Amino acid sequence: MDDKKIFKILQHWFPELQQRDIPKKKNRKSFDVFLDWLEAEKFGGRFRAYLMKIDRMKFQENEIERSAIFHEYAVDSSNLQTQIRERTKPLFEHYEQHKEVIGRYYNVQDQVYDIVFEEILKVARQHDYELLLIYAEDYHWLLVPNQDHKIEKFCKHFNKQFHDQDVSIEHYALFDCSRST
Repeated sequence: MDDKKIFKILQHWFPELQQRDIPKKKNRKSFDVFLDWLEAEKFGGRFRAYLMKIDRMKFQENEIERSAIFHEYAVDSSNLQTQIRERTKPLFEHYEQHKEVIGRYYNVQDQVYDIVFEEILKVARQHDYELLLIYAEDYHWLLVPNQDHKIEKFCKHFNKQFHDQDVSIEHYALFDCSRST
């Protein structure tokens, strides 16, 4: 698949990307080319990007401070990071207290990432944006305008485009079920 629809949708969502040439047909199916195309730019002395990477082992390394959308709406990224740390603290305390019993069967990181993404999404929704998660060698996240039809179309084309590279995307959703910690 060498579809340029995902690039066109991104340019529609983020007009400043219209200044970037869409990759040539032979390169469009490369996820690395896609990452390069969306690479962060320096703006006002700091980097800003539409696509952020999150370190699988260090949830604090989530590039919130680089989000172009958060820059646009002057979101206090350090306050958001503090919220995330405060919400994850009880999980780590619970795990430390009970790791002999639940140790190898309990994946605390999955719950931590849920908290990170929930907090990002909470702030994004205040500005009418939604969260997309990309699963590749690294996790990536992207805030896009709340346009369900376009999001669905983007995800469908994205998954077709990069399926052969074991890269996928999903529209992140909050679940209303209660969670015990």
